[in-house]
Amino acid sequence: MKSIDGPSIPKTKRIMGLILLSLLMMITCYSFHSYSTYKSINVKVSNTAVIEYGSANYDLGKLITDVDGEVVSVKKDVDTNKLGEQEVILEVQKNNIVKEVPIVVSVVDTAAPIITLKNETMTITQGDSYSLIDNIESVSDLIDGNLDYLESAEDGRSKYYSISYSDDINSVGVHEIVINAIDNSGNKSTQKFTLEVVEPEPVIKHSEPVFENVDFSVYGGDLTSIAYSLVGRPYISGGSGPYGFDCSGFVQYVYSLVGVNVSRSSSTQLYDGVGVSYENAQPGDIVLWGYNGVVTHSSLYVGNGTMIHAANPGTGVIVSNIAGWLRGSGTQIVSVRRIN
Repeated sequence: MKSIDGPSIPKTKRIMGLILLSLLMMITCYSFHSYSTYKSINVKVSNTAVIEYGSANYDLGKLITDVDGEVVSVKKDVDTNKLGEQEVILEVQKNNIVKEVPIVVSVVDTAAPIITLKNETMTITQGDSYSLIDNIESVSDLIDGNLDYLESAEDGRSKYYSISYSDDINSVGVHEIVINAIDNSGNKSTQKFTLEVVEPEPVIKHSEPVFENVDFSVYGGDLTSIAYSLVGRPYISGGSGPYGFDCSGFVQYVYSLVGVNVSRSSSTQLYDGVGVSYENAQPGDIVLWGYNGVVTHSSLYVGNGTMIHAANPGTGVIVSNIAGWLRGSGTQIVSVRRIN
């Protein structure tokens, strides 16, 4: 039986068909590979990918935990002057394939308010009017600006500062003052300063008539000069000069150098001259100290709230601030005597 064959395909056409098929397969494979590469490009960021508000520069590498490819540029950057979550678009390249990858970062405010004081210690006299705010230079925040003052902290309220203390700040002594500030982002800061309350100048009560208008001793100027020249001499119990003194011996010795006699002991010097008030004390007056009217110490007033005296064996003859001696010695001014 004779078979009937179909038309034969030329050899050249078969070869061309194979080439086209190969090209199609290559294109398909390349497209699939490119697509797979494109899909694999990815960027992972930290769960706490944050940038501080107002940062002029930030390290992108610290925000990225993993990248499949290479970051070649930042197409869309973050605005660090705007709080909250923002999208950053990165251009990532892998095997010559470039993909735009968005990531989300947060711009946050973690900077606490800045509290600036005028002085570390604020000193006032007991009974005087004052305001603790007077010692505060400023309380401000980078974002929120100057903070308002509230008399006490309020739950749920932000952007303010308050002042607190734990004791009676009207009493004589040293008190700790605490300033607490909070901004709109909940950042808090604390600053402290010392309030020192000192006693007012003493009001001296006399058991004898006080002569307020007694003429100033003609020896006053000389007495103070002599007293200053003896500063630094040692304290000697029972000493009356010139190489050492006790308190009353010092006063007697200074007066003796200008030709005036006063008693030897502080208790008898209480009766020398005439009594004047401390408010009217003048250089050359004798300031007598003690407890409950009993005199235990004597000194020489030299003006401007200061006295010169043979204080104790540890200091010898010194210049002292009367207000400071009043606070620190535990004694009171019993009398001020003017020798005329």
